[in-house]
Amino acid sequence: MTQRRSGTGLIWGAAGLGLLNAAPSVYWAFGGDALLDTIGQWLIDLRAGSPMLIGAGLLGIAVGKSAAAVIPLVAVHGLAARRALWWNLSRIVALALTLYGAAGMVINLGLLLWPGLAVEDPTARWGQTLLWYPMLLLWGAVLSLGLHRWRKRVSMGGPTSR
Repeated sequence: MTQRRSGTGLIWGAAGLGLLNAAPSVYWAFGGDALLDTIGQWLIDLRAGSPMLIGAGLLGIAVGKSAAAVIPLVAVHGLAARRALWWNLSRIVALALTLYGAAGMVINLGLLLWPGLAVEDPTARWGQTLLWYPMLLLWGAVLSLGLHRWRKRVSMGGPTSR
């Protein structure tokens, strides 16, 4: 069976999306400013007041996102003991990313389009609506589909890793 049909390629793609999502946090942690306003003025203000603390926090976020990107690869390739634990954790990550991304998009779009509502930080709201939450939603959806296809292949008697 091909990688595309088995889900492995999708899981690798999801890992790439996750690492792509983590990269800006590393960039911002070391002082980068591009697209920081799409997160919010609050983060810009916090970082200006406590650059080391916020930098460490942003690095922690990047590590968490990177772990969430890599754990499904560990689960499907059986590179660690307790494969079921990694598999179930991957499924939870996929569901959480999908729900969080969808909810964030809907909430921010609602805030932006609600008649008569003045949004305090419209640049951040648009950035979250059009960039950050859709990226999380896409990451979660690709991961979910990949996990589903991989599990289907395994349940049909195919190889468990590739």
